[in-house]
Amino acid sequence: MTTSASFPPSELLRGPATESSTLSNGTLNGTLNGTLNGSSSPKVGKTHSTDKRGRRLDIELQELFGESRAGKIWGAAAHLSPADGFPEHVLSSGETAGKYTCREAIFWTCGFFPGCVYSLLERVVRFPKSFPTSSRQIDHRNMYEQLLDLSRKWSEPLHNMAIRRDTHDIGFIIMPALRLDWELTGSVRSFEAIVTAAESLASRYDERVGAIRSWDKSFSKRYSITDKEENFLVIIDSMCNLDLLYYAGNHTHNQRYIDIATSHAHAVARAIIRPDGSSFHVCNFDPKTGDIQRRYTHQGYKDNSTWSRGQAWGILGFAQSYAWTPDPVILQAAVRLADHFINQLALAKHHHPYVPLWDFDDTAAPFLRDTSAGMIAANGLLILHQQMESERSPYLDAVLRIVKDTIDLSLATDPAPLIIDKTSGKIDIPKPDWASILKNATANNNEFALHRYSDHGLVYADYYFLELGNKFLRMGLV
Repeated sequence: MTTSASFPPSELLRGPATESSTLSNGTLNGTLNGTLNGSSSPKVGKTHSTDKRGRRLDIELQELFGESRAGKIWGAAAHLSPADGFPEHVLSSGETAGKYTCREAIFWTCGFFPGCVYSLLERVVRFPKSFPTSSRQIDHRNMYEQLLDLSRKWSEPLHNMAIRRDTHDIGFIIMPALRLDWELTGSVRSFEAIVTAAESLASRYDERVGAIRSWDKSFSKRYSITDKEENFLVIIDSMCNLDLLYYAGNHTHNQRYIDIATSHAHAVARAIIRPDGSSFHVCNFDPKTGDIQRRYTHQGYKDNSTWSRGQAWGILGFAQSYAWTPDPVILQAAVRLADHFINQLALAKHHHPYVPLWDFDDTAAPFLRDTSAGMIAANGLLILHQQMESERSPYLDAVLRIVKDTIDLSLATDPAPLIIDKTSGKIDIPKPDWASILKNATANNNEFALHRYSDHGLVYADYYFLELGNKFLRMGLV
């Protein structure tokens, strides 16, 4: 199989930070000192960034970088504790309305909030102009020191997760925070956790199926799947965990990790993507033969519908995989999924059509949305746009439409400014009315779900919102 060189995908290497994506402590300190002293500030595109068609991307995308976006994450990181759980969702009604509901450290979403904090740290280090503050008393060295402390506070529990072999979501748990910890600070400990986690994920691969087992068990009000000897469950979400294998495999020259990831991608493309480019959520293989036993949904509207976040996971996962391994099967899968997703948005008749319905086949009022699906898909589409390197790529325009509609409909506008406490010197943030950056996400609205909740804030919607901004910065587009 064709493999890329021992570096991260090209979207990390373009734009301002081209010298290296993995900085030693000495390199980081030199970069940071130069940045803070004004002598070698990374260039964040032109003063007025435009695309090849003359559009002002700096204006269109400015809300991705607003002070309150950073303030909400910073405030939650400072005032909450990982000992009490990791922020996951924000309900719109009830006793906890507007506040984060936290989940235990072993839950699959625990890596996203630390990833949000590291996203802010990356902006301070690599792209200081993208971190506007209303207070001129805050310098970037102070911001860096405090953010690094918060980042380490929230990422510390993740190191113990790397040895887990009971979940395929180890990529989601490890990569958002510990990858940036390694790249920004040169933490060998974080890099070792990434490699350990890759081995944990690889242990779930079965050659008979040619895939990584996603779930060991699955329960809803209509089924109970518990027997691993008779069932081998693979979900489309699994595509986004492959980045862990490609990253570790290329950095350590471990071809086994790369081959496992590519084999799994081919299995998902073959079994989960439909002829029209839509996708199933779950495929249950026979573990003895690799034959498909059943395809259905666990979180979507119906078994044969297209759950929009599942489609988005597929776009991002296949796009990431293609950036590592230029395999035409993987590219074709990414493009088919992306084109179907964009077509569904373009055909929508409701307002703000580029904020996806939670499931593209649930088209009845009140038009329940999922901002996390939009943000995840936008990240994948932007990678595809870069990989295709073509003025004819439709994907940048789609990303901009998704961003615009999401900001117009779903951005929580309550302020969260960064303020210096004159006594402690610490940056403080007034408690916002709504804890998350975005609203209108839907975690699970399947009628048979054991826990059904929708129309709320969601930590991975916020993570991919921030990560999308960082991708634009890394690519030099803003």
